[in-house]
Amino acid sequence: MKSDHLSLGYAYLENRAAQLPQWAQPRPSSYQRIVTPVHDRDDVRLTAALERIAEIDTGMLVEQDEISGHALLHLQGPLHLRRILGLLNDSFGIEVGDEPVPPALRETITRPVTIHHRHRKQSGGAGQFADVVLSIAPAARGSGFHFTDEVKGGAVPKGYIPSVEAGAREALKAGASGHPVVDVQVTLKDGKHHSVDSSDYAFRTAGKSAVREAVAEAGSVVLQPIMRVEIHVPSVFTGGLVPVVSGMQGQILGFAAHPEAAGWDVFETLLPVAVQDQLCSSLASATRGTAWFSSGFDHYEEARRTSSAAGGGR
Repeated sequence: MKSDHLSLGYAYLENRAAQLPQWAQPRPSSYQRIVTPVHDRDDVRLTAALERIAEIDTGMLVEQDEISGHALLHLQGPLHLRRILGLLNDSFGIEVGDEPVPPALRETITRPVTIHHRHRKQSGGAGQFADVVLSIAPAARGSGFHFTDEVKGGAVPKGYIPSVEAGAREALKAGASGHPVVDVQVTLKDGKHHSVDSSDYAFRTAGKSAVREAVAEAGSVVLQPIMRVEIHVPSVFTGGLVPVVSGMQGQILGFAAHPEAAGWDVFETLLPVAVQDQLCSSLASATRGTAWFSSGFDHYEEARRTSSAAGGGR
């Protein structure tokens, strides 16, 4: 039967459509790839083709990668990817390349630093002047960005303080390794202004430059995302997952009997997001293709040192 009015994932009865039960639904799509057309002229055609395939393949989800803007596929595994690429080539005539999704790395600083920065520019017409004393310090992991001021006596007028904060936020968009800087506390301690040459732009520029100098002097570390992974596995294979997870630098949280499936366990672990693709193939080998997993972001943790603050004087 052929019909344009029927969608997969439903049971069609005499007078209504019913969604299929949970056991008949596809597994969570835990394998991700960014796909791009080999020829730029196929960009629009690729979007339409992926939308069409997603209508008939409920195991695939299509999104747009926030950084690159290309199509991001959520798939069941490498074999699923191979089938989709073959379908795009054979049925739609579109050659497509694929690549892994880069992990969303972050940076944070390793020690507190205080910076005095003066922004001054005079090149005809109105000048620019802003003087700030900023301190930047590490904050608790996962706390994000915090800004406070301790300015006394109006050294920096209240109206300019939000501009300093805006400059600090802009500076933290990219650290020494090019990743966003997180989990820091920035404090405006003091400063000076000029009755004529000071402006929002001048204080924003001063705040941005001061924070950049402070981050460089403090030293930074790269943070990698850690995922909380739930592996659904037949009980006979549970013990074999311990060396698999340990080999991926994972932290085993434990396992328990599956609440809804007799003879199955739920194995919980923390794993770096960078090994999630490896987990797909390793699970297939260790469990004869029976296990599957779901994952979600848990926290960031230090990956490697990117710069040193030892002996760093300005």
